[in-house]
Formats: sequence, C-alpha cells, structure tokens
Amino acid sequence: MWCRRRLQHDLSLVSVATVLGIFLSLVSSSCVPDVHSSFLSDPAILQDEAITAAFAQVQQNLSSLFATTSSDGLSFAVVHASGPGLAFSFNHGRLRMNDSSSPDITSDSIFRIISVSKTLAAFSALALENVSRTISAGDPTIQPLSLDTPVRNVLPSFNLPENDWLNGGSEITLAMLGTHSSGLTREGYSTDYNMVAAQGQANADYIGAEWASVTPDEVLQYLSGRNLMFAPGQRAAYSNAGFAVLGAAISSYRNSLLGLDEPWTDYVQNDIFGPLGMTRSFFGPPPTPDLRDQLAVPGVSNWADLVLDGYNPAGGMSSSASDLAAYLHQAWLAPTPRLISPTQRRQALQPRIALPDGTQQVGFGWEIPLVTTPDKTYFVYGKSGNGGGYQAWVDVVPNLGYGLVVLSQASGEPNKTRIRPTAIRDSVHEILIPAFEAALTNLMARRFAGNYTVATDSGLIADEVATTGTNSTATGPQSYGLLEVQDGSMFLRTLIVNGTDALEGIDKLGWGANATSGGRFFSVPGVGSGLNPSDAVGDAAQLAPGGEGVTIWRAIPELDECDWFDFGGYTDQNGWPLSQVAIVEKGSGAVELHYPPFDIVLTRSEPV
Repeated sequence: MWCRRRLQHDLSLVSVATVLGIFLSLVSSSCVPDVHSSFLSDPAILQDEAITAAFAQVQQNLSSLFATTSSDGLSFAVVHASGPGLAFSFNHGRLRMNDSSSPDITSDSIFRIISVSKTLAAFSALALENVSRTISAGDPTIQPLSLDTPVRNVLPSFNLPENDWLNGGSEITLAMLGTHSSGLTREGYSTDYNMVAAQGQANADYIGAEWASVTPDEVLQYLSGRNLMFAPGQRAAYSNAGFAVLGAAISSYRNSLLGLDEPWTDYVQNDIFGPLGMTRSFFGPPPTPDLRDQLAVPGVSNWADLVLDGYNPAGGMSSSASDLAAYLHQAWLAPTPRLISPTQRRQALQPRIALPDGTQQVGFGWEIPLVTTPDKTYFVYGKSGNGGGYQAWVDVVPNLGYGLVVLSQASGEPNKTRIRPTAIRDSVHEILIPAFEAALTNLMARRFAGNYTVATDSGLIADEVATTGTNSTATGPQSYGLLEVQDGSMFLRTLIVNGTDALEGIDKLGWGANATSGGRFFSVPGVGSGLNPSDAVGDAAQLAPGGEGVTIWRAIPELDECDWFDFGGYTDQNGWPLSQVAIVEKGSGAVELHYPPFDIVLTRSEPV
C-alpha cells in the first residue's frame, strides 16, 4: 500500500514551509561533511593504495633532506586511529651529536620537546576535570573542576596589580591560561638584560639562565606585580607564564581534592604518563641510567641537562616519538579516549580564538592552522617547540584519523642546513591529507555504496511495504535506493518506497497546501541528498542492541554553504526524524538501509 505518515511536531506545515522557504534561491552545496567516526579507526585505511603510496613519498622526501642538505638528527612518526603503534616512522642521525661512536636515533630516542609540553599540560587539566566529576558525583560537597573555573578559586596565591585585578583579572579562567588569552606576560621572571645594548645576543650569557630554576611560587609572586599585556579574553598572545600558572592551579586543586602535597610533575608522571604507557617521558634529569643512554644530545650549545621547575608545564618535558604517538592515539585519535570523556575530547578539539589572518586559530593547548583542499578545510591541532638545540612538533588531524610527531636536534656542522619541523609537517600534510581523504572515500564506498533493491517492511508501524527482491517479477510499485560516494561525501541519490519518492516527500512539506512544485533541498535532480554522519546513540539503539553495527546519517539540505540548521525535530509518529536514515552492517556481511518514516528496510544487492 502507499505509505502515509503523520507529522509529529508542535510547528505546523506552514511553519515548515516558512523555514525551508528561506533557502528557495539556493540550489547547490559546497559543504563536504566529515566521514563517520567509525571509519577513522578502520585498519583497512592503512592498506589503501593511496596511503602506501603517500608513505613511500614521505620516505623519499625525508631521505632527500639528508642527501646533501642537513646533518641534523630527526625522529619522525605517523600514528593512526586504528592503533597506538607507529603507522610510519623515519629516523636519521646520531643520537649524541658530540660523540662520533654514538648509536643512531630510533623512534624510542628521547628529545627535549620544549613547548610541546603545553599540550600535555592542557590534557592534564582535562584529565583532572574528569576525575573531579567522578568524585563529586559521590560527594555533592566537592566542587568539580572546570576549564571555566576562575584561577583564583583553585589557586588562592594567584594575584595581579589592583587595576588589572578589578578589570577582569579576577575572572581569568583555566581556559584563558590554556589558550594564551589571559593577558599574562610571556614570561614570569625578569633579568638585567638590556635589549638596546645587546641586540642579537639573546642567549644565556646575556639574559641569564635563572628562568629555568624559577619556582611556581616565584612565578606567581612576580606576576602579582606585573601589569597585564591586554584585558583578559581580549586576544591571544603567547604566554609561557600562563602555562606555569595553569600547572600550579592544577596541582593546587588536585592536592586539595585528594589531600596530597605533590608538584604538578608528579601528577603527570604518575597519572598521565603511567596509564598511557609513556615509559620514555619525564621532567628533569633522566630518572634511570637506561633513559639517560637514550637521550638525544645536539651538537650545539644545548638544554640536554637543563632542569626546569615552575616552567615545567610550559616546556620542561622530554619524550620520544613512540611515546608521543601513543599519547596522540590514546588521547585524541582512538575511538574511545583514555583519561578523558568523549565529550571532553570533542570540546577540546574545537578552536576557541580566531586570529585576524583567517588562517590560524587557538585551542586549549593547541595551535590550529587551517589546511584547505579542493573539497574542504581541515583544522590541524598541533603544538610546536623550539629551544636549546631541539625542535619539536606534534599534530592531530582528527577528521582524518591521523597524527604526526617531528623531533629534531641540531648537529652544528658548518655549511649544513638546520631542519625545520614546520617545513616537514607542512610538506607531509600536503601528501597525507589528500591520501587519507582518498582512502576514507574508498572505504566508505566499499562499505556502503551500492544499489539497495531488496525491500522488506521494518514492522515499526502498521503500514506495509511490499517485499521485493533482485529478481522480483512484481508489477506493482517498487522500492529501491541508491547510495553513492562522490568527492568524499555520501549521497542518497534515490529512495523510492512503493513507487513514492521519499526524498521529494520531505521537500513537499515546504511546498504548501495543494502545491505541485517548490524548492528542492533533499531531492535535487541528479544529486538527491547529501548525508551527514551523526555519532548520537539514541536512535541507533532502536535498531540494534547498543547500536551495534548501526550508523546514523542526517540528510543535508543542498545549499551554497554548510548548513547548520537541522530539521530533525520533524518526526514520524514514532519519533524518528524525517531527514534521517540509518545504515546497518550485519554480521553476515549484509548491509541494510533503514528509513523508519516509510517503514522500510532495503538490503544492498550490489556494490557500486
């Protein structure tokens, strides 16, 4: 029988027409949604020809750096969402540049990572926030930590000059510290260095090395008398002092919460490095002879033995490519993150401040350049470090499921070029981003694209859908669907149920009473409707226990820009959104397309 459905929403059909009518003049889409998160961790991605060819190109490019150009040391790695091991690695150079008999660098070699430490400081705040929520759930008297918590609430010794304190300084939050938007100065110490008298001589001999031994309390004492650079929240400006305060605030809150008296470094060593298996990561001197033997030493004046104190959260960490890859995977790439919740991760992987050039943004512990391909723009969440003969960089491209680590040290050899991790990461992303786009597109097509011609009634409601098969000889109205992948997006080209165009039916809601034509946003000729993946679990659980094997997809109105209005509030009589379909992968290998508003299940008969 022909399918009819009753719209369940407080708004009338006229209201729907009004909403959709806003877009009547817009008929094309330039918005490519992300792939469904379930694809990102599929190990098959790494076997795709696009990825293997890309890794071969990266290998060739990195090798060419050392043919005649550079003699620096390099440890490079790519990590993928499918596992914590290295998906690709490249190492070159002597571990100790001042020792001709030194062993070569490996992925386990330990480098000073300088300001890359900041991403671990930010993560430690998120991990403690998560712990505090668990504890406060059992004890309502405990105030859980939040990134929006004012620093003064958890670190009573934090203070500023009165004018700045009254002009927003008392409202500086942990989030402001982690996004360099607190207004605090770059450093929390002063010296007798005279820039006019010693231009070009900004080194330890002229500036002094006392900053390394500054304690957290001394940083706070100095800042209490130092005016802010700008009003809190006004803009972002790099601040090592801000991260020193962030570490002190985290430590203060944790000690109060758990009745401890431990520095921030002990917290990170025990509660972050330990659970994540980062056995080659530490602050200060290498804690064992074995780790000291794995420490990289540049061939120039260096910070191999530099010991920090108050500035450890800003730049005191040592680590290896393998450890940092494990961190990137477990915290930011794995299907389920360690130590933080999925919601925390989604929020942390969001820009908080946009810089005026339109190409850079700042996140909580992240520097975020925008990388544009012919199809879309990606936010690359990274952090750089540079100092004392070392350079470091980590990046995560969460929407493509990979990250990278670049660690280097200067050889100091004359007439040789210094490696620039920024240039390496830029050139690698130019290769890997389109490769991962292609691999994910191929995977999506293999898993879901095809003709769906075997129709059955879902049984959700009383209406019936005629059962059909690939060899059906029925002469009545037929049911079928077509899913295709194009330019990284999945499209529901056609969805016919008992002879009725279901996608056109959604559009007809906006045409008005008795109208025979109108705007087409979900049934654009030759396009159909683009599908936007959703990680929401409620609807998925309706189709399989725990939503196992179910992916939810929202139909996207075809506009000339990314649409962020959603019509999911318009539902069938069972509450299923009219603009939503589900794809169910069965253990038998069968793939089903579900559209509950028309009470239909279509099974894929052939891939395309």
